[in-house]
Amino acid sequence: MSKTITGFLALVLATLLMDVVPYAQEQVTVVRRNGERVSGRFEDWNRQTDAVYVRVTQADQRQFPMRDALVIDVGGNAGNLPANETQAAQGADHVLVTRGGELLRGRLVNIEGGEGSAKPNEPRSVTFQAGGERRFRMSEVARIYLGNYPQQPGSAGGGTATQLPAGAIRVPANQQWTATNITVRRDDRVEFSVRGEIQLSADANDKARAAGSLTGRKAASSPAPEFLAGALIGRVGGGVPFPIGNQTDPLPMPGAGPLWLGINDDVVGDNAGEFAVTVRVIRGR
Repeated sequence: MSKTITGFLALVLATLLMDVVPYAQEQVTVVRRNGERVSGRFEDWNRQTDAVYVRVTQADQRQFPMRDALVIDVGGNAGNLPANETQAAQGADHVLVTRGGELLRGRLVNIEGGEGSAKPNEPRSVTFQAGGERRFRMSEVARIYLGNYPQQPGSAGGGTATQLPAGAIRVPANQQWTATNITVRRDDRVEFSVRGEIQLSADANDKARAAGSLTGRKAASSPAPEFLAGALIGRVGGGVPFPIGNQTDPLPMPGAGPLWLGINDDVVGDNAGEFAVTVRVIRGR
């Protein structure tokens, strides 16, 4: 083979590698607060509309609000997240973890540049506020936690006023869905015990307990509009929400998958307080 052809093939190979490597570095798995996982290439975050764009395939681009994101895992699948990271992310602060192991608490400011963004000719970068703005290449970032990471079952809640019973799960009122890290089967029954009272708006009288609004109101755009606003609800995987409330009889599970606990409200951002929920799974035969 001539040197000319060899050089040409080397140039083609180098060009292909230049296309492939940045794409690989920009692969993410976004875990949404409703439990959905979206894996693909992170393309853009439109700050004006809060819209995030993830390219799953050439023909499939997903779009959702950044406020719905719980974790952005860069280059992985968001499985087996380190306990020190998830514990640090249980507060309101955002947490950025670099590939070198540095953990920063603060606020995600921007993700910009890269293919599919408004600045396609610039390297994709992450700007993070932590005592001053710091900027990283996307390839230097391991994970970004967007605050209020679900409390792990049985762990101690630091910096909060609510005293959790042993093994209880903290369900914040300002978070639509909270992971229990419990997987159920269709023939299982689950017993729930709930403590706490939450605030549903700035109105001091707009409160709810596990059974729902103390004034008896409903929220038309809530996950389960037929139930009272603020009621504790559940969901298996991405299934239809079911009421939990203050009932103590074991409930049959409608399907198999991860169990989620939720607040039945249309807008949770202005809520305050939390429920403490003890869960006991009675395995079916």
